[in-house]
Amino acid sequence: VSEEILGHVGETYRLLRNTFRFQISNLFDFDAAKDAVAFALMDPLDRWALHRTAQLVTQCAAAYDAYEFHKVYQFCNQFCSVTLSSTYHDMLKDRLYTLAPRSRQRRSAQTAVHAIFSALSRVLAPVLVFTTDEAWSYLYAASEFSNNPIHLQSWPEIPAEWTSHPDADVVDAVVSIRAIVNERLEALRKAGAIGKSLDAAITVSGDAESAGFRALESLSGSLAEMFIVSSATVKAGSDSPFAIDAQPCAELGLVRCPRCWRWVEKLHNTDLGETCPRCVEALESSLN
Repeated sequence: VSEEILGHVGETYRLLRNTFRFQISNLFDFDAAKDAVAFALMDPLDRWALHRTAQLVTQCAAAYDAYEFHKVYQFCNQFCSVTLSSTYHDMLKDRLYTLAPRSRQRRSAQTAVHAIFSALSRVLAPVLVFTTDEAWSYLYAASEFSNNPIHLQSWPEIPAEWTSHPDADVVDAVVSIRAIVNERLEALRKAGAIGKSLDAAITVSGDAESAGFRALESLSGSLAEMFIVSSATVKAGSDSPFAIDAQPCAELGLVRCPRCWRWVEKLHNTDLGETCPRCVEALESSLN
């Protein structure tokens, strides 16, 4: 076995372990029995993540049945690196870290993260024996060991609503456009116009009849979160499916919120300092 192969295996293990670590660290104040949000009321992005999780469970079940354990490794590696780490988890950070603890949007994200952890850890348990048991114990027993360990759990059951999510294709379309948005943001970053992606505001224009434009329009309220920018506007007017314009927020006369780092038109005074209106609401809710 070469050093290169061992290195790849080590990187995959760290990815899986860090995935569990991210999920557990963001569920410290979540009680599924009291705080879970019904699937129909969840954010479209969270429903999309559960839809992808259902696909993973189905793929891995077939791989285990065929004794193709290497495919389980490949499926989970792809899921954690692309679907979670570079996409879903990355988009969630603003919601998890800056919104009011008990807000519906944050609880929606936690509901999805909890469900994904429960499914992913059980799917990996046969091939990642000790790490999955340790992660399971820390989440459900807050200790290194549990009286109800993961290896006594059944295979994850996927609710039918996860597999029939009508907005999954719409979110997929927006996620694919995100790669182009990131190219525009990287150009601004290389030019020294912005630092983080939150330092930018984007406008997406396109053919109002195109499928891509309709997908963007239907999720217009979530685009800033999904693209990790301070604002995202959708407008009709381009002959092409869509065109993306990215501008530094500092050149638009906006000011940056010191709490969430989003740029807004005006900050508001609070007992805890000046913040954007969204953070004012989050802080006031936290104090009640």
